[in-house]
Amino acid sequence: MLRICAVLLAVALVVPIVAVAGPGGLMQGDPQAVAEYRSAQEKFGSARTFRSKMTAAQGAMTIEYVAPDRRRIIFTGGEFIIIGETMWSRAPSRCVKLPQKMPLPDPREAVEQGADATFEVAKGAAEAVEGTPTQTYNAVITAKGKTIRQKMYVATQTGYPRRVENAAQEGTVVIDYWDFNTAIAIEPPC
Repeated sequence: MLRICAVLLAVALVVPIVAVAGPGGLMQGDPQAVAEYRSAQEKFGSARTFRSKMTAAQGAMTIEYVAPDRRRIIFTGGEFIIIGETMWSRAPSRCVKLPQKMPLPDPREAVEQGADATFEVAKGAAEAVEGTPTQTYNAVITAKGKTIRQKMYVATQTGYPRRVENAAQEGTVVIDYWDFNTAIAIEPPC
């Protein structure tokens, strides 16, 4: 169980960043699709708070984020709370402050993929995600010899990403987003 939690934690810290990361390289495709895709990324980047649920082959977890440096990662059997570089592990019967530092990048900021990255963006169909009307965008992101096929569902009422599906050689990760800019409190648990 601890191994699965470690894998999920590693994925949770990296994938949400990559999921809607702003491009550092070349964006190609239909100009309107590129502009709308980029607008959703920028809106995500300006969010003060959000909640997300990440589902991968290893399992699922919920992540709460409060700018600039607070996260709560909730999984079956417990949670991790990260504030700045300090991390706590909490389970039903115990809570401990972990001795190692955990420096984390800000998932709201665009991750520069480098000048060699390419984004091929196309507008998809209108689809609903759990009752939320969305517009989909399909992107093929190539950077550093890796390719990610991404489908981003953007909520038509808010312009925020509602769901992002990332498929790469390592597997598929689905991330649902909600509660942008709502009150979320993340405090030291013990």
